[in-house]
Amino acid sequence: MKILAIDTASELCGVAVTEDQHLVAEYRLNRKNLHNEKLIDAIQMIVRDTGLALSEVDVIVVAAGPGSFTGLRIGFAVAKGLAFSLGTRLVTVNTLDALAYGVVYWQGNICTMIKAREKECYVALYRSRPDFERISEYRVVAFSQLDEIFDEKTLLLANPPALVENIKNEFVELAGEELAVASPLQIACLGYRQACAGNWADPRIAEPFYLKDFIPGKKQVSVSV
Repeated sequence: MKILAIDTASELCGVAVTEDQHLVAEYRLNRKNLHNEKLIDAIQMIVRDTGLALSEVDVIVVAAGPGSFTGLRIGFAVAKGLAFSLGTRLVTVNTLDALAYGVVYWQGNICTMIKAREKECYVALYRSRPDFERISEYRVVAFSQLDEIFDEKTLLLANPPALVENIKNEFVELAGEELAVASPLQIACLGYRQACAGNWADPRIAEPFYLKDFIPGKKQVSVSV
């Protein structure tokens, strides 16, 4: 199964090509506000370098969020456009799930955490063994309440890493910063599992998983279509 994965849920702009769960190529650019400028270029580069024609792609996988509101809209627009134009299946993958799925050595609970707006985080808990599974709801948690969610030894992946400054809990063990960086490969691998289970997304109605309502700031410009 040839997979093209797109990840624009964070500041990172990333794409990956896999054969099933085996990496063929991955492109990641960790710079702010470049999704709109670089995503199409990244897709063109990765298909050129791998010799893969877009018509050969079996599944397009896109990071669904939670994460950057603007980044998610850009990623979904491109993924849905490709799915429509190519007649290709579409799969969406939760960003918190993908971060946790990248941890392969930890025996116990995992917490993934992504910065939301204001003093809040998107949070979910997972168990890595014997089978990877989510063991909590997806939640929006205030910085002041983060210590309350840990009651047993837990590996914490925080994006950005500075979020750990808000946690003073003896049960928490901090993962290396490299594990908390989004990876389109992890999006692709979870997307492969979704595809094998037949969990397809309808490109006509698929939407990002924001978790928290979008509230435009004063500089937000409204455009009528």
